[in-house]
Formats: sequence, structure tokens, C-alpha cells
Amino acid sequence: MNLLNTFIVIHLKLKQYKLQFIFFFLFWFFGFLFFLITEPEYNLGEIILFSITVNIPSDAADFGQFYGVIWPILLEVIFFGFIMGELFEKYNPVITSRILASHKRNHAVIIGYHHLSERVIEYCVKNKKQFCLIEDSEESVEDLLNAGHPIVIGDATETTNLELANIKHSREVFINVNNVRIALICTEKIRKMNSSCRIYVRAFEDHVQEYLKEPPLNAFSFSTSKWAMDGVREWTKNKIGKAIVIGRDNLTHRIAYHISQQPEREVYLFDDEHDGIEFVVNEKLHIINEFARFLSDLRPHVNLEEITQVFICWKRESEFDESIYLTSKLNLRYPNIEVFVRIFDEELKDIIKKFNAKTFSTSKKAFKMLQKEVAPDSAIYPINS
Repeated sequence: MNLLNTFIVIHLKLKQYKLQFIFFFLFWFFGFLFFLITEPEYNLGEIILFSITVNIPSDAADFGQFYGVIWPILLEVIFFGFIMGELFEKYNPVITSRILASHKRNHAVIIGYHHLSERVIEYCVKNKKQFCLIEDSEESVEDLLNAGHPIVIGDATETTNLELANIKHSREVFINVNNVRIALICTEKIRKMNSSCRIYVRAFEDHVQEYLKEPPLNAFSFSTSKWAMDGVREWTKNKIGKAIVIGRDNLTHRIAYHISQQPEREVYLFDDEHDGIEFVVNEKLHIINEFARFLSDLRPHVNLEEITQVFICWKRESEFDESIYLTSKLNLRYPNIEVFVRIFDEELKDIIKKFNAKTFSTSKKAFKMLQKEVAPDSAIYPINS
């Protein structure tokens, strides 16, 4: 936590203890005056020592004896209580981060901590831009909390949490959640709280995007899967043969549907969680509701000798091991197949390249595209190096 953040926390803590410190000071001042009047034979330095009970005159009056008993109690409860409370705050990053978030001004608010949000926050931290994050999973942002970044842990649809993120004084809001209902509720509430901030919302369905763009919301809506398709179109342009697409999300479905629209091509979509897609299914698009981890999972459904392209689009970090394993086996047994693997960590590129596969990142692409859409005073506006 930087020095400014530390001063903010201490200032807030002092405000919490304001009345206690006023009483603490008045009690000391009254004791100081008492000893000053009743013990005139002592000098000022000794009077001060009496007032803080370092020493008490042996012949002190009843109030002096009473003062000598009460003062240490107040000192322990109020003064040292404040110090211990401050130390506790430093070891309670959730509370500290929430306090820091509430004092941001002209900042960017990020709602939802996913791969695109990571890139937004990394850019803000690197370029020292003001931001705060709202995320309901404390575990997923543990590193950010420990680093002292401003974070509100809780449901972003709750007005209280939006207020803690100081939405009213924010410059822009990035809503990056997978749930459409949450995105819509957040946008509605944010616009009521702040009529001028810019709102950027990730949404897949066209009708949702149109609704978000209309007044009074006036939000900029985008789809990361649509942006990612620019690269996919280049990779599939003028290609022939059958293809396999593995994954569960909107991008996976877009890729499968796009290939099925190409002349003389067929595509096999392996999606273990859905039994359909948002697009019109045609006879060249085959949906298999199975988790494709090994070559043996693919062979019962498709002749791998006829496959020319494979897109592995898992997005869960825990499944990256499966991506590597399947890529390595395809490269070993079917070296003529083009394999494309989605990644979110740029450091993993070299591992995939060892198996002659291409990598792509939807969050990296989306972040670059989003930078083209934001205003010049945005926290993520590209800085010329």
C-alpha cells in the first residue's frame, strides 16, 4: 500500500475515533489544570508528568488519586485501542480495500474480475491510473487485496456496493460479467447514480446490445467473441476439409457456425454443457455433448484423417493441461492438422508453439479493440511510448 493510501486509512480511522479523542484530550486537559492549580510548588515539566500519570504527588487530593487510576485506563482503551485498531485494519485487506475504493474520484470502476478485467487493471496499475474493482469472489482477487488495491467485495447489483465504489464520482465503468441479468441491472443502477459517466458493457446478444445503447442508458456495448472472430476468419479463409471446435462459450459457437457456413466444409462442435447454440443449426454443424479430452473422445464421432483444423477454446485455467495434452497428441499423430489454442496467459505461448500450434487470446484482442473505443481521458486510453 502506498503512502497516500496509508494516510487515507489513518485519516478515516481518526474520524471514527473523533469523539473518543476529544473526550481523551479534555480529560487530560482538566487533569493538567487540576495539578497546575493544586500543586503550585512543582514546575511545568513535573505538572505534565503528573497529567500523564508518569508520577503522582504523594499528597495528591482524592481527585488526583482518582485521576491516576482512570487515566491509564483511558490511555489503554482509547489511544492504544486506536493503534491496535489501525494495525488490525492493515491485516484486514477486505475492509482496507473497501475504504480506499470509497475515496476514489474521477476513476474507472471495473465490475467483474475475468480475463478482460485483468488486462484493464494491469494497464491501470502500470500507468498509475485511478480505478477500483467490484467482485463478489474474495478468493479470485486475493492477490489484489493483499497488494492494497481498492476493491469492493460483494454483489455489484447491490446499491450499497456501487456506492462504496463511489460510482457517483466515477469517470467510466467497465462491466465485464457473464450474466446478462447482472449486466443490465448494474447498467440501470449506475446510470441513475451517475448520468454522465461512460459505461462499457460486454454483452453477446444483439438485442441486448441495442437496448444498452438506447437512452437513457447510453452505454457502449461490445462482444469479445465478435472481435475475436476477425482472426478466426483469416485462419479459415479459403480452407477446405472438416473441422473440430472444442469449448462451451459464445466464441466457440461462433467459430463452429462460421465454419459450417463455408462451402464444402463440416464442423464437429464438442460442447459438454450445452445442447444447442445461439445460431441456426444446419446439416453441416454437428453438436456432440461430450467433454473432449483425449483422441479417444473424438474418434467415435469423427474420422480424424478428414480433419484439417481443430480449435481448442476452453477458457477455464484448470483445463489448460487438457489443452496441452490434446494439442501434443494431435501434433504427434496428425501433424497435418492445423491446431489453434485459446490462451489467457501470454507466457504459455511458447509451450503451445512447441507442438506447431497457433495461439490466440480473446481478452488481449478485446482489450486492444476496447482501447480504440474509449475517450482520450479514459484510464485505458493507449499511451504513446
